[in-house]
Amino acid sequence: MPVSSAQRSGPVRAAVYRRMSEGKDTPDWEERQFEDGVALAERMGGTVAPEDVYTDVVSASKFSMKERKDYLRLLAAIEAPDGPRIVVAWMEDRAHRQVLELAEFIDVCREHGVRVATPAAEYDLDDPDAVSLWFIKVRFAEAEVEKTSKRLRRQRQQAAEKGYPQGGSPRHFGFQTWVKGQDGRMVPGNAVPMSRVRQEQELIREAVARIIAGDSVRGIVNDWNARGVRTTTDGAWSRFGFRRVVTSPALAGLRDHKGATYPAVWAPVVPREDWEQVRAILADPARKVTRGRGPAYLLTGLIYCWNCKQRMRARNHWHRDLKRPFYMCETFGPDTPPRLARLVGLVDEEVMERVFYRVESPLFQGAAGGFDEDPTRVTYADLARLQGLLDRLEDKVADELISPPTAKRKRAEFEAQMVRLRERLAALTGGRVRAHIPPNLREVWPDLSLDRRRAILLSLIERVWVLPVTKPGGGFDPDAIRVMWIA
Repeated sequence: MPVSSAQRSGPVRAAVYRRMSEGKDTPDWEERQFEDGVALAERMGGTVAPEDVYTDVVSASKFSMKERKDYLRLLAAIEAPDGPRIVVAWMEDRAHRQVLELAEFIDVCREHGVRVATPAAEYDLDDPDAVSLWFIKVRFAEAEVEKTSKRLRRQRQQAAEKGYPQGGSPRHFGFQTWVKGQDGRMVPGNAVPMSRVRQEQELIREAVARIIAGDSVRGIVNDWNARGVRTTTDGAWSRFGFRRVVTSPALAGLRDHKGATYPAVWAPVVPREDWEQVRAILADPARKVTRGRGPAYLLTGLIYCWNCKQRMRARNHWHRDLKRPFYMCETFGPDTPPRLARLVGLVDEEVMERVFYRVESPLFQGAAGGFDEDPTRVTYADLARLQGLLDRLEDKVADELISPPTAKRKRAEFEAQMVRLRERLAALTGGRVRAHIPPNLREVWPDLSLDRRRAILLSLIERVWVLPVTKPGGGFDPDAIRVMWIA
């Protein structure tokens, strides 16, 4: 839309757009863009109000993951009825580094009669040669960004293949911050004392061993927070943050990049086979993830009423003027069998005494010694292989290596095999936990977490039955507790 002489006769609302490169441009550079922009706007007959200064500290390239919020505000202001009718920027590539964005900007400015200028030129939006020159400048800037990005991607790929760490990233739990040494190579810095790094590595080894032995992520996170273990940013642990740490390839001495792993230049914190096992355990889709605080009692989910054949639940109940927890049957009424209840402490003590006796027996020790260090390892490997075959099916169809009907049949075969493997995995998981039951279980039992205790019981016991008391006197009767063992 042409600009009339009336519009040019008096001061016109003008806007200054400036873009800073994060971490590169200095404050005086920001001020210079502002001063030059205001001076240019005034020479064009415009007035710049404080609210008409738009500043972004972000890249303008297509590779940027952040929005240019002030640039979007500028577009909205131009489209407003009383918006700025002069827009100035310090350089063309400060405002645009994508020709598609430039095309949209020019269309908006044409529609609302906006004059655009840089210190080098004022662009007549009705002059094809001027607009073409503008596009050429921005395209050169866009091409330079693409070449730089390609060069950096190749550098990062090469660094990953050589196992070098990624510089500039936040400190990883169990490691020092990596910095660039005098010779240009990345080396461990001294952001925190090495004593703290070694303590973190010991905590990682402890956590890996606990997961393999049956502890839950929830239980370890709660334990770490209770013990005052802090993250690298001195915050409390979350389940997500913990899982990300214990599944990181860096723990096994591996450098990951775009889904691939390479041998790293640093020493592993834990053996690779242990790291792979933890990843497999936590990635298992059949793994039960408990929300909230989880079970609060040892036999939750394992203890059943003999009368009604339903699970018993722990409830607080008055007993001898004290409120104490009982395992109680919840089926009661005029037409139901007598309701059974037992003190939690007495039942747990009786069951655990039987577990200790069983674990300490030579027969159990001999059977436990027959388990592989990780009886689930082969099954997890087979699952990973089948998942890889499934993932590649779509690529083969796209490349016309196999037909869609064949891919459909293969997918059904792979999925059926994976179902059978997961069923086998459910049985083997108990074997893995049994293989890690310490021979001195009675001695270390008080130091084990509730999750670890329950994992041990779930690997040994199918269910616990509570029978009616038959012995005279009505006190606690050990014979009224029946344990069904897993063969």
